[in-house]
Amino acid sequence: MPSAHHLAGLNPQQREAATHLHGPLLILAGAGTGKTSVITRRAAHLLAHGVPPEAILMVTFTNKAAREMRERIAALIGAEPARQLTVATFHGFGSRLLRGGGAARLGYSPRFGLATPSYQAGLVKTLMGEAGAVGEGFDPERFLAAISRAKNALLTPDAMRDQARAPLELKIAAVYAEYQKRLRQMDLMDFDDLLVLILRLWENCPDLLQAHRARYRYLMVDEYQDTNPVQFQIVATLAGTAANLAVVGDDDQSIYGWRGADITNILSFTTHFPAAKVIRLEQNYRSTGAILQAANAVIARNPKRHGKTLWSAQPAGEKITILRVPDDTAEGRIVAEILRDRQAAARRPWTDFAILYRSNHQSRGFEEALRQRQIPYTLVGGRSFFERKEILDGLAMIQAALNPRDDLALLRILNVPPRGIGDKTLETLRQLQQLATGAPLQELLATPEFLAELNPATADQIRRFTATLAHCRGELRQPGNLARAINALFRDLGYLDGLGRLYKPREDALNRHENLMEFITAAAQFEREAGPAATADAFLERFALMDGNDREEKDGQERGVTLMTIHAAKGLEFPEVIVAGLEHNLFPHEMAVKEGNLEEERRLFYVAITRAKERLTLVHCEKRAIRGAPQRRRPSPFLDELPETLVELHTPETVLKPLSREDAKALVLARLRALREE
Repeated sequence: MPSAHHLAGLNPQQREAATHLHGPLLILAGAGTGKTSVITRRAAHLLAHGVPPEAILMVTFTNKAAREMRERIAALIGAEPARQLTVATFHGFGSRLLRGGGAARLGYSPRFGLATPSYQAGLVKTLMGEAGAVGEGFDPERFLAAISRAKNALLTPDAMRDQARAPLELKIAAVYAEYQKRLRQMDLMDFDDLLVLILRLWENCPDLLQAHRARYRYLMVDEYQDTNPVQFQIVATLAGTAANLAVVGDDDQSIYGWRGADITNILSFTTHFPAAKVIRLEQNYRSTGAILQAANAVIARNPKRHGKTLWSAQPAGEKITILRVPDDTAEGRIVAEILRDRQAAARRPWTDFAILYRSNHQSRGFEEALRQRQIPYTLVGGRSFFERKEILDGLAMIQAALNPRDDLALLRILNVPPRGIGDKTLETLRQLQQLATGAPLQELLATPEFLAELNPATADQIRRFTATLAHCRGELRQPGNLARAINALFRDLGYLDGLGRLYKPREDALNRHENLMEFITAAAQFEREAGPAATADAFLERFALMDGNDREEKDGQERGVTLMTIHAAKGLEFPEVIVAGLEHNLFPHEMAVKEGNLEEERRLFYVAITRAKERLTLVHCEKRAIRGAPQRRRPSPFLDELPETLVELHTPETVLKPLSREDAKALVLARLRALREE
């Protein structure tokens, strides 16, 4: 058993939380206040006071977080006791209980399978066909999303049917019932079932609930602000009246409402558990005083929150820079030059710098600018802008329009969005190509022989498809028309409007739509830069060259400036952070403004601020290209919420300083070293 050394180095509030042994506990852990250290030390303290390791359950949201907690506990108490702890994600814990005997009580075998998302989609599509739910308005992804929402609201198919208020809802309820029946027949569960069936198990088998309560007598939940209704019910049910439940979280960092997280779980903790002790961790070990004061001032404007004020023993540090740039074309260039200057002046590694933004599509301009200056970077939370599926689809559409002989591009987009072209149709097309001695597929699509083999609806889709390619071919080849022609191509092929059907949830479809708009903006920018030479072929070549020289991560290690969304940055920290795109309807996001969800956007801004350790720069554009056309932009209202005494307003002229001879020499040498390493 560990001695008191496991409490060494904790501040008074951290120590109080780590030594709390019995009863409900809410640890409000502000950004950078050492929450992981506290909950792992608490586990060690429970063991030091005779709690057997198998009685402790620690639940979090990612396998990475679970591994980190177990490793830290092992360093404190040894590998063997740490191995006996249950440290898992919610879904991992559900699987453990169900495979440990619970599934058999519900009519499944212990070796039940898990239905992957693609399998779920295929099954729902099949069941919709059997139910006659086909045609316009019947989207398999929409049905599947509705079924998932029903499960997380603990609605059975019968309850969903009883609550239905429209024919479509009745149809979804019918498919839901058959979906569950088929899964059960095949001894399958989906990921929602791993949570819902735990509650059903405990309801149907009180003896198992008592057995689980007897074993898991000390429960700890990490990132409690991110729990959804089903996860709350699991936690509350398992805790029972003994309620040896410790949760740690920060309502000010609740930024996943669009995923189903319910902030009221943490806000109402003391209502659910009236005897709860509340401990606030407010001493920040990450950021300077100025950054923390700014974060406190911003988040204090949210009325629905637990009050707490971050503070630091560190000096106030530099003021926050608010940088106004002319437009989004200049944004990437100026940010890259700022990074170049600061890295040369401070002699610090590129990994000390991060560029954060609200939406994935914003990465494009920064990627281009960093490449041009040979500044290494790591894109986190997604593939490179130039490797994303919707961008590759867009490039294939342009290629197919420009080159009727490009069979590979045609096959990529022939059924994107879906046009009723199945494997049988493609096989007919390939057979016809063999008979026609290798004629291009695009040419064969329009032949009467091929169209006669199709049903009328599919034949009509093919005719419109080939006519669109032919029409847009001429438009794309006209000088001075590149961005407009690309926009028309995407629109007329049905790709822009079809994203909502192709991708769920809505946030995914919106992100992909924004990426395509950024692609069109890149075309408009290329036209301005290249002038009469701005042909579609030249544009495609530029993209191809960028792909060929794209940065590759070596052994999964970050090796440059980090580019990522703010959502992806949660939990991370960097000495220098630049937050870009602080404009109204970009951050806060337009959809959040329309839906009145400004509080979550403000929490997202708070997360962005508190990623910075030493220096924070906030960037906004006077103009930004939307669909290729420059539009005036208002600064984000969040900038007005920063205290004037903590910020400095800058333009590119005032923030960029000429390099000294010594710094310029060091920069050249650094670039030469980077080239040799590549």
